[in-house]
Amino acid sequence: MKKMLKSRVLHVVVLSVALGAASGVLATAMTNSYLSEYALQLNQFTRPLSLETNGPKAFPNSYAEATKHFTDASLVSVVSIFPKSAKTTYGFAEDASIGTGVIVTSDGWIMAPALPLLSADALSVQIKDQVYEVTRVVTDPITQTVFLKCSVNNVSVIRFGGAFDLSIGDQLFVSSRVNQFAPASVVQQIWQQGAILSSDVPSRRILLSYNGGTANAAVFDLSGSFVGFVSKKEAQATIVPLEHILPSLNALLEKKDVSHPALGVSYVDLAHTIGLTDALRRGYTAGALVTGRPAVRKGSPAAMAGIMEGDIITAINGQEMNQTRGLNERLLSARAGEKISLSIDRRGEKITIEVVLGEYTK
Repeated sequence: MKKMLKSRVLHVVVLSVALGAASGVLATAMTNSYLSEYALQLNQFTRPLSLETNGPKAFPNSYAEATKHFTDASLVSVVSIFPKSAKTTYGFAEDASIGTGVIVTSDGWIMAPALPLLSADALSVQIKDQVYEVTRVVTDPITQTVFLKCSVNNVSVIRFGGAFDLSIGDQLFVSSRVNQFAPASVVQQIWQQGAILSSDVPSRRILLSYNGGTANAAVFDLSGSFVGFVSKKEAQATIVPLEHILPSLNALLEKKDVSHPALGVSYVDLAHTIGLTDALRRGYTAGALVTGRPAVRKGSPAAMAGIMEGDIITAINGQEMNQTRGLNERLLSARAGEKISLSIDRRGEKITIEVVLGEYTK
């Protein structure tokens, strides 16, 4: 058994070295050796564990340790949301919950998927075994997210992870209620191939294998980091990535309200579109080809800056588009009112255009 395990680990190490040479052969080999052995030890958790930009996460050594760590470190920051009208003499029944949220600040800001009730005076939140009043509700229709403020202090907050770097087979925990969770795994990252996209609305979703019946649950990776919320349409469950929601949270904490930057173009993602003519693609395997009806929205920041239909936007502030980061995702790191620099191919000529981003309104 040990010989077989060593053989399988060695196979993964060799593959990791081949794929990761450019970013450090020795470091990649050593890290993947450890992570692969860990994955095999977990039996059903045998995903090809990936690396973060800043190095590997502190994964546990067994499934029992993984669940204990998740219960102790992450579930304490998961909350259940109830309508006040459902309260009885004995409190709230568990099945009366209308949503799940996560605590994002120690002074009581909670992030949750869209709720059927949006009035602060109609909602209560369960944190651990205590119920608190909601004092403010802020909605974000673009990401279908709601932020709730509770009158509580010194509560445990979640740790942020990243959904964009999840890989096929990655194992996850999904929590739909306080003190409850179920396993799930990543099926694939979904881009809208060949579709006309908006520069101002993130479009990626992550297909999830999840047997739980509850949509709007919180999703965590094996290290206990929060990566997004479950969205369920018909039988298909997907993750709304945390990366889509974070700009709204940052704006809320800084400006007391949510806002999104607006560029104002429609485009196709060259990294996920096939069948374009060579004249349109111009040799690019990634980038945003400005096209659509309209390709450039009248009066938008893009129009005022002189962006034209047929332009290929290749980078924002020097950050290039690639297979995993398109235009609307590169813009997630920008803010309304910020001046950005766009690298553009216009009929074969390389130009740079500066744009002051507006604020997106749905």
